[in-house]
Amino acid sequence: MSRIIEAAGAILVRPINGRAVAPSLAGRSATLNDDQLHNILEDLEVCLVHRPKYDDWSWPKGKQEQNESLFHTAVREVGEETGVPVCLGPFLTSLEYPLNEEGGKKNKGGSRSGVKHVSYWMATALDSMQAQQRQVAFGPVHEPDVSEIDECRWTSVQEARRLLSHSTDRTVLDAFVSRLREGALPSRSVLIVRHGKAESRKSWLGEDGVRPLTPQGAAASYALTRELACFAPSRIISSSWTRCADTVLPYALQSGIPLERSDDLTEDTYASSEQTVLDCFQEQIESALREGQNTVICAHRPLFEGVFEQLRGLCINTALAKKLPRVSPFMPTAHALVLNVVDSADGPIIIDIQKVAPIVY
Repeated sequence: MSRIIEAAGAILVRPINGRAVAPSLAGRSATLNDDQLHNILEDLEVCLVHRPKYDDWSWPKGKQEQNESLFHTAVREVGEETGVPVCLGPFLTSLEYPLNEEGGKKNKGGSRSGVKHVSYWMATALDSMQAQQRQVAFGPVHEPDVSEIDECRWTSVQEARRLLSHSTDRTVLDAFVSRLREGALPSRSVLIVRHGKAESRKSWLGEDGVRPLTPQGAAASYALTRELACFAPSRIISSSWTRCADTVLPYALQSGIPLERSDDLTEDTYASSEQTVLDCFQEQIESALREGQNTVICAHRPLFEGVFEQLRGLCINTALAKKLPRVSPFMPTAHALVLNVVDSADGPIIIDIQKVAPIVY
């Protein structure tokens, strides 16, 4: 059986002199027209890297390390190869090719050497404050290795298509352009977290609102910070109940970002006024777009039935809406869903949904 090497990378994008301003979509079913897309492409640059070993130009990427998610791999490898701290946006695509064809040159060994599976995201650079906030939670990123990457080049999308050495990398570029057509350039990430495993209701003798995490739940919550850091949230809001607040408290402490506690996200509020909870989620999503802040929202399992039903109506298509589970428990404890959200004349649109899991080892 051929071995599979997992790897991850990103198309790192930036505006030229701060010019790129993507228009809001005309409606939930709309995409940018050709003229709007052309104007955006004219005002953007993407980052290519040159690998001296293969003498080729490609997207920054690298192999997954042990006990590492592909989200973390993508952010770490882009940081190591470009020297730029980044956060992830929408998922783009994944590619697979024989290991003996790495660099576009066929080597002896054929398919027996295995295959390489590479996942790609859209990524943007962090400013110095954002990079500092997420540094502890994310972990170390090494300096670029000149033996692996000897040049980084910012270039237009049109020039990148010409410079890229491999057709597969142009396929990734096509996926990137498709995301831009969906209005992804100013998208924001809203991370919906289910609290970590808590002490059982039967065994807990105190009030439900102060029922704590178990040691297992605390460990998973701590591990989740490494994944949240890949999206560099700058706002954290949680149900005011202990088990939710304590799930995202590790990231708040490590980043120095204030933890906001809301009574509108508790189980009691959902039981007495479901609409209050739904309005709170809607406001947080709209605020993330309005303020330009990637946002974490931590809540309880029972809320997700109504919340996910509301979110399905915000999805850009029915296929994406199906990624929001309809059956309890909706997602495991200490797991998250990342919603990539853009603005439109009809309100927020979800253009991508990604599942995030803590890795405890």
